[in-house]
Amino acid sequence: MLSARDRVVLNALLPPGGPEGLPGAFEAGFEEFERGFSSDAPLTMRFGWRAALFAAAWVSPLLIGRLPPLDRLQADDREAALEAMGKSRFYLIRQVFLLLKAVTSFGYGGTHAVRRVVGYDAR
Repeated sequence: MLSARDRVVLNALLPPGGPEGLPGAFEAGFEEFERGFSSDAPLTMRFGWRAALFAAAWVSPLLIGRLPPLDRLQADDREAALEAMGKSRFYLIRQVFLLLKAVTSFGYGGTHAVRRVVGYDAR
């Protein structure tokens, strides 16, 4: 189950009102995917997912010189903090961010709302 802080992280990655009519993560139904992922994925993958959400909330603000957690920051600073994770000089932080983006993308890209907008799903 996603906490309010986790939702802030995911909304910073895929905000509502995206370009070209793309829905945000939660507008697309990401929460349903996450419930299934959190119960069915291998334990190490679930642990990595939770660690990635934790790092995004608590480590990413430090990378741009702000105090954590991420939900204290304005939207622009949230995006900058997450972007800084992907550009970090520390391999582990970059990899954790890659895992965060990958799992989020699997769930987001698999929803009918997103597939319909990009022209992949005729439903």
